[in-house]
Amino acid sequence: MTQPFSTKIGIIGGGQLGKMLIESAKPWNVEFNILEASKDCPCFEYASTFIEGSLMDAEKIKELASISDVITYEIEHVGVETLKFLESNGTVVIPSGAILEVIQDKGLQKQFYLDNNLATSPFVIIDSSEASTIGLDRFPGNRVVVKSCTGGYDGKGVSIMSKSDIAEGNVPAVFNGQVVLENYVPDVTELSVIVARNAAGDIRSFPIVEMVFDPEINLVDYLFAPSTVANDIKDDANTLSIKAIEALKGVGIFAVELFLTQEGEILINEIAPRPHNSGHHTIEANYTSQYEQLMRIMLNMPLGETDLITPAVMTNIIGSENVTGAYTLDGLQDLMATKGAYLHWYNKSVTKPGRKMGHFTVLDSDLDAAVKKSHDLKKKLKTQPR
Repeated sequence: MTQPFSTKIGIIGGGQLGKMLIESAKPWNVEFNILEASKDCPCFEYASTFIEGSLMDAEKIKELASISDVITYEIEHVGVETLKFLESNGTVVIPSGAILEVIQDKGLQKQFYLDNNLATSPFVIIDSSEASTIGLDRFPGNRVVVKSCTGGYDGKGVSIMSKSDIAEGNVPAVFNGQVVLENYVPDVTELSVIVARNAAGDIRSFPIVEMVFDPEINLVDYLFAPSTVANDIKDDANTLSIKAIEALKGVGIFAVELFLTQEGEILINEIAPRPHNSGHHTIEANYTSQYEQLMRIMLNMPLGETDLITPAVMTNIIGSENVTGAYTLDGLQDLMATKGAYLHWYNKSVTKPGRKMGHFTVLDSDLDAAVKKSHDLKKKLKTQPR
């Protein structure tokens, strides 16, 4: 007997985003195949078939494709040329390899925004060895953002540097090769819009969220929805985000990260072609989560409604300083006793400083109350040595 959802999904990457994608489809009994470098990953126990190997290994990716109806990925650092080859031979890849090729290279991303009249901060693409020789006076202020064109992830490969350090050639070795130098925009409000687009061109966006970053590790500390920015700003941010995904001809789920400047200008920072940290709260707070929406697209089902049901705050749980290896979690009892609090633990066997170990979402009809509960819980939630 044919099951209603018989499509087999192959995921390149076995991290927490893949885990939550699989969890979203558990009620539908969808089968998933996983490619990951190690069985010690959040997705391992969920896989119908687990392929152990590099996410850049062409033969392993082809093996995954041979047992899957649709291929997706939960991290950008995968073998894009192999994805494009598979697509040319009929494999469905969502989002496409062509889109990933643009996203993988921050220089190509920035040029894409420029070519498609999508507002972004001024930039130049150079070799890191030439950074001290360019005319830095094209950038206002005393600081410049330096981004590795390739390889950066979760705050790595990005640094805010003084013009004097760059002029003196003091660019860290991590920025070896092509880099983007872009205008540093101070005191921005960081926003995100999750946009879903299916193969028919239907689009649904999720209500805009505001993100607060940890300045030390350059990761999202917490986010909240609904955003408190003015309605006209929300409308403009949503319009810009949809325009960007339409320009990409994107099929899948996309996080469009935005800067709102003090002058009220909205700029695209980056786009992620996958479920994103800024959409975790949608699991509990929206009619359709970002993960279910991606499943609907891959299964060729109608897009779900994206309205926010209730205000929400999502907080990342980050590995504590000076704690590496096996661990326990302090504060768990407090979180589980809090009305409206939902824990997502990523099943990582070891912790280390700055590593995303899980997140929690707090729902409350009063956003300020949800923020306060979240801050109180965060102070108690700490990884400790086992």
